[in-house]
Amino acid sequence: MTIWIVLGALTLVVAGYVLWPIWRSSNASANASNDGADELQRDLAVYRDQLAEIDRDIERGVLTAGQADAARTEVQRRILATDQRISKRRQSGEAATRVSRLRPTVAVFTLLLFAAGIGLYADLGRPDLRDRPIAGRTDEIMAARQASDNDANRNAALNRAVQDLSNRLLDNPDDLKGWELLGASLMALGRAEEAQTAFLEAVKQSGRDGDYLAMYAESVIRANNGQVNAIARGALEEAAKSDSQDPRIQYFLGLADAQNGDVTAAIDRWIALVNSAPADSGWLPMVLGRIEEAALAQGIDITGRITATPPMAATAPNGPSREDMEAAAEMTPEERREMILGMVSQLADRLAEDPENPEGWARLMRAYMVIGQPDQARQAYDTARQQFSDDTGLLNRFAGLADELGISAQ
Repeated sequence: MTIWIVLGALTLVVAGYVLWPIWRSSNASANASNDGADELQRDLAVYRDQLAEIDRDIERGVLTAGQADAARTEVQRRILATDQRISKRRQSGEAATRVSRLRPTVAVFTLLLFAAGIGLYADLGRPDLRDRPIAGRTDEIMAARQASDNDANRNAALNRAVQDLSNRLLDNPDDLKGWELLGASLMALGRAEEAQTAFLEAVKQSGRDGDYLAMYAESVIRANNGQVNAIARGALEEAAKSDSQDPRIQYFLGLADAQNGDVTAAIDRWIALVNSAPADSGWLPMVLGRIEEAALAQGIDITGRITATPPMAATAPNGPSREDMEAAAEMTPEERREMILGMVSQLADRLAEDPENPEGWARLMRAYMVIGQPDQARQAYDTARQQFSDDTGLLNRFAGLADELGISAQ
């Protein structure tokens, strides 16, 4: 409560500081106008008395006719000048009056701005958060700086590798593994469009091998902001007919189903993928999280259908229970969204308490994108990169997920 009292007092002080000159200048202008008008009227009265005095001086013989005419001309000139000054002052007064009429409007508009600011802060502000002085954030700042340095060093090394590979492939264009490595390096640098060329060359030289088709399809999808277009889907469907066991094939085909509105088919494909995967597959938690989120969002019961166990299940945040799934299936779309928002909020709170959970951060990124909050997803991505800045493998996984979801680091 104290913070609100302080903020209210500060707002009143600032409002008074802004509004006081408006009223003060209004009163000052009015007083100055009145004082000036009174002074000119006194001058006119004096000049009229001087004209009458000239006539009396002629009668007394004090002034000759020529002297009286000269004096009368000078006094009349002064009267005329004073009349002109009165006319200008009257026009200035009218203009000041018009401006004065606007002052209440300006004051009201200013007060509305302050009220709007207070309302916006009441809605978005977090006065309950603790202060975070620079001195107390040294470790965090150093970690962020170290992450930035690591990224810069990694990118520099990858750029050198790309240049060396490109030069070698000019001399030996039939080096299949060289094209694969070049494509992978370009993908790591976020240059998916260039990686397409390398992977496509690998596809041709390998006789359209399914693994290379999957790599090529992924580069196309990443270059297309995570959307599975016709080119990528064609490559994936061709790869699915081969003997390739690359998990990207079924995962991205499921993603294509989901993007086309057939979430049930996507979930079926992903469940079949995880159930046939080795238990130590590094990508398993990511796909499991995707299944849970899609099933919850659509109210689809997947209880008992998943037999796979992710390698990090002990540390990953709990997914929706059977009761959650059954309840979601009976909810209206609005109630289901409220339930999802609550679960996402709980996940974010758990990660704030226990940030050493890469799978949790990945799920939070996906969850924010599912509920249409890309800014929060980007913030979760940045926080995860800082938290695991010394783990290149995790950084690559986060970067790949960010590309897939269509988010980028700030």
